[in-house]
Amino acid sequence: MSHAVHQSDSELETERQLLEAAVAEARADQRLGVPHDQVRTEMLQEIERLKRKISKH
Repeated sequence: MSHAVHQSDSELETERQLLEAAVAEARADQRLGVPHDQVRTEMLQEIERLKRKISKH
């Protein structure tokens, strides 16, 4: 049985904004050898998931 955690729209929006800020920070970090691409991809996927979740409300 699944126990979903229900978050309010404002909580989801805050989480989405934090993820977008993290993506922006990763993009701004120009150090060589730092594997941001995979992290960025995962964060963008999570942002899209949150946007779909928010739009369903």
